[in-house]
Amino acid sequence: MNGYACNSDSLGVLIFESEDEDKWDRSMQPIYIAKQGTNMSNKLNSFMDHVWDGFYTGQIRLSRFPAVFEATQGAVYDITMTGTPAKKMLFRLLGEGVGATVRIAYPGAESRGIYKDGVEIAYNAWDDAIAGYSPVT
Repeated sequence: MNGYACNSDSLGVLIFESEDEDKWDRSMQPIYIAKQGTNMSNKLNSFMDHVWDGFYTGQIRLSRFPAVFEATQGAVYDITMTGTPAKKMLFRLLGEGVGATVRIAYPGAESRGIYKDGVEIAYNAWDDAIAGYSPVT
């Protein structure tokens, strides 16, 4: 067999998508995901066209992206979008007992809010001991 058997129990699937009004028209892909501290780097494309106009596809793509994650404690992933990132996005990490930090490179300096199950998550406090923001809890 020309394959690899993975015995890790910390794999999860991260599915993220735009919730902006133009989620069918906006082109954010390809999207690059890299795991900090490793050589792991993946390029994602959005879902396939959802419309068929006879001879041609409708060129309408839902801005939704699935990625397999090794989501162990302390894992940090960087997401870079080649198109304009959506203002409002939904992230779901599927798996049992998995979690990771996801960092997104936005071109603007405006602040972003994070909500979990409809409740806003407070910003991380600055930690002078590490000269950075405190870890996500």
